[in-house]
Amino acid sequence: MSDLSLSGDERKLLHCLLRFYREIGPGATPGLKGLDEETGLERWEISEAVSGLRAKGLIEYWELQPAVRLTPGGLAAVLRLPEEGDV
Repeated sequence: MSDLSLSGDERKLLHCLLRFYREIGPGATPGLKGLDEETGLERWEISEAVSGLRAKGLIEYWELQPAVRLTPGGLAAVLRLPEEGDV
């Protein structure tokens, strides 16, 4: 994953989605509303992180809810990242 450049906000969002994945399972699809509190990011930072991760193919995005979910590639990427406290 060294060839994949992630911003700090993208990393935070990936770690947050990993927590949902571990608690709920592979179908975990949290709505964007409330993720700002979960990640500690502002809404505009969440939007930018979602756009970046979506462009990299690491998350899926549903406009209707709106909601996000890790893709298999996103799961593999976040598992290779250092834990949040280790960054």
